[in-house]
Amino acid sequence: MFERILFPLDFSEPSIRMLKCVKELRGFGLKEVVLCHVAAAGSSLTTDQRETLERVKESVRREGCEVREVVTEGDPVEQVLDVAESEDVSLIAMASSGKGRTQELLIGSTSFGILRSTSRPVLINKFPGMGDEMGSEEQSPIFQKALVPIDFSSCTDMCMMLLPELSSRGLREAVLFNVVDSGRSNIQEGKRFQKVLNKVMLDLDEMRSKLEGRGCRVSTHVHFGTVPYNILEASRELDASIIILGAHRKSLLREIALGGNSETVVRRSTIPLLVIPCD
Repeated sequence: MFERILFPLDFSEPSIRMLKCVKELRGFGLKEVVLCHVAAAGSSLTTDQRETLERVKESVRREGCEVREVVTEGDPVEQVLDVAESEDVSLIAMASSGKGRTQELLIGSTSFGILRSTSRPVLINKFPGMGDEMGSEEQSPIFQKALVPIDFSSCTDMCMMLLPELSSRGLREAVLFNVVDSGRSNIQEGKRFQKVLNKVMLDLDEMRSKLEGRGCRVSTHVHFGTVPYNILEASRELDASIIILGAHRKSLLREIALGGNSETVVRRSTIPLLVIPCD
């Protein structure tokens, strides 16, 4: 499934800690890790960085994976995308501390540049409030309980194609979640609103039935209101460990400027996200 994964590495604590998920990702088919560091023009790895890189590579080998490094220089977005293509990776895994330089590098313009342009799934893990020292605590499993926002678009189709394999590989629970958008439906309209709600619940239940017996427990959940707020609220309410989010690549550019649904969820989520690009 995710046989070869690209990990952008800037030697910050979050980007190093991101490698802790290698052990879990082994269950999802991981065989080879590609570490990519994009250096400033004309610079090279420092002695400390080289020592850290070697330690990281050894820790990956101890998990039973092959590991290679790619050190390049230039524009971070272009370089990460080029490496992802040349190495034919099945997933790009990035980290966010939600602050400082790492926020700008890996969850700011670079992250959205990658999300907007790549045709490959992107796993973004969140490490809010992390200091500068490397933590030794174990990372909580990511693929325990997935919140899967459903908008009945082509992105929904992509997520539904992915869920059975995730389930067979170890995903324990999935919640198919829809927000009846308050900007499109009026709860005061009585029968008309109830008709919309009934249709949503019927469609979700049909999707749930197709996933039954595939390896994980599947349930459905519906909220009414604004889409990004309710996705984030549901992730807390349902104690999700990850949000699996389909995102139209062409619309992400507009969303970055206007604050669209996918952009808001990616930026504000406090839990990991698996972003599935769809056209």
